Amino acid sequence: MVLIIGALARFAGVLGSRPAPAPARDEPTAGTTGAPMMHVAAVGDIHPEGASPVAAATAAEAAKADLILGLGDYQYEDGAMWKYIAYFDNDWGPNVPKIYPVFAAKHDRGWTDADPLKYFNGGGPHGYRSPVTLKPYTPYSFDRGSWHFIALPDTCARTRGCRIDEITAWLQRDLAIHRNLCTIAFWHEPYFTSTGKHGPEVTIKPWVELLAANHVDVVLQAHNHFYERFAPQNAAREADPDGPQAFVVGTGGKGLHRLTHRAPNSVTRNDRTYGVLQVTLREDSYDWEFVPVEGGTYTDRGSMSCR
Repeated sequence: MVLIIGALARFAGVLGSRPAPAPARDEPTAGTTGAPMMHVAAVGDIHPEGASPVAAATAAEAAKADLILGLGDYQYEDGAMWKYIAYFDNDWGPNVPKIYPVFAAKHDRGWTDADPLKYFNGGGPHGYRSPVTLKPYTPYSFDRGSWHFIALPDTCARTRGCRIDEITAWLQRDLAIHRNLCTIAFWHEPYFTSTGKHGPEVTIKPWVELLAANHVDVVLQAHNHFYERFAPQNAAREADPDGPQAFVVGTGGKGLHRLTHRAPNSVTRNDRTYGVLQVTLREDSYDWEFVPVEGGTYTDRGSMSCR
């Protein structure tokens, strides 16, 4: 693969680096082909201002996983530290050492060096710290077992400090270096989504083209406050068995959005149920289950081989 590095020259010391891996005690033990390796939870759009039994319930469900992929918009409305301390820290704080976060443009203050990023870097009252040291506007990747994970700052489309083409170049290099059979990419604003309050984020199409070309298996997104799963598809939103399977999981506790339009290749969707996506990662395949909370009955489950 041809590496696009010119746009990254002045960022070589930042975008080109990878975070330290999680502590060794958290590393799963690889088993035989098809054997369970680890459990991953994913969810975003989590805590309203004030006490929230729903956010507490999604925190308890996410805590069952070995690691958590945070899909953005953790503390509404503006991610101020005093709100993290008053609300998010009480319910979700103990989960932070398991959370690999991405941030959103508005409620997370655009992945700047602001309170949300500082909170996940240990700045809260209990010092809860993400397994990675987060930097403004900076994508990162890591391996757990045989799986590769890629966290992307889609907020670069809507804020100063970084550009989509710079992240595209970083992503191309990361995919060239890490040839894992199984890969998950995650960000906040969805490229694949039915219409709710928000439509698709079209500016990140170059990322999706790279992910599809490299047979990345799973894309995790939030921003729309509902759950949705898509059949594998390409960046043109055409059904493609070799394309990524995308999920929208904006069901962490903030008020749900009503679905208004069904997107191509949408297999199942629900705008009435809070919950967490639980994914069991195996050496060459994965199982998924949307687990409802607060009396919800909707669920979605299945299995797929890595591509």
